[in-house]
Amino acid sequence: MSKKQYAVFDIDGVITRRSLLQLTVNELVARGKIDIGPGQNIELMLHNFRQRVSTENYGDYMRKITENLFASMPNGLRVEEYDAIVDIVVKKALADTYVYTRELIATLKRNNFFLIAISGAELKPVSTLSRALGFDAWVGEATFTPDESGKLSGGVQILTQSKAQILQAIVQKFGLQSSGSTAVGDTTSDIEVLAMVESPIVFNPNQELFKTAREKKWMVVLEQKDMVYGMVNENGQYVLKQVNAK
Repeated sequence: MSKKQYAVFDIDGVITRRSLLQLTVNELVARGKIDIGPGQNIELMLHNFRQRVSTENYGDYMRKITENLFASMPNGLRVEEYDAIVDIVVKKALADTYVYTRELIATLKRNNFFLIAISGAELKPVSTLSRALGFDAWVGEATFTPDESGKLSGGVQILTQSKAQILQAIVQKFGLQSSGSTAVGDTTSDIEVLAMVESPIVFNPNQELFKTAREKKWMVVLEQKDMVYGMVNENGQYVLKQVNAK
């Protein structure tokens, strides 16, 4: 049996327009589980990390987010409550995906690619969303862990492997081929994964990722509302061309 080609996606800002953790915080506020003030503080922390205003590494950042989140819920959160929140969050996320990546996923599935999601979001929404989209493998780099009473109260397990190490382990486990492989990422943390594949796609990048893409002549795709543009490298310069014109 020939090895499958693979495609690896980040989720927040690549498939979904809003981060899964941000949607989770919003739902907790809507349900009265946390107050709007702490909710806004957590959203600011999320924004600062994604924009690299924060200098914290991912592990420290997620521990701080989790600590602040559950400090606002002194009675903790029952696992069943969290599961119900995740179901709502994923439905909202699926209703607000990017056109380009949604159509790319469908095309890759038709062509029998092995689809992988690697996300910094908590594992439960990552797995629920990935299943709904028909992915073959997924990893959430953080997992909320229940306390002795069975409630979520601030415990979190953080993967210590880098995204590149996680991807390499998945490729080896499922016997995938790198030839023809692709990856889609939007921030600096995706650079190491993009560098591992044959056809990297830089999607709505932050400034640092765009600089790397320009140096390496990687494909860049921009989406604004329902308009998708490809930035094509011609004679050392990027030229903007609409790619979904009807």
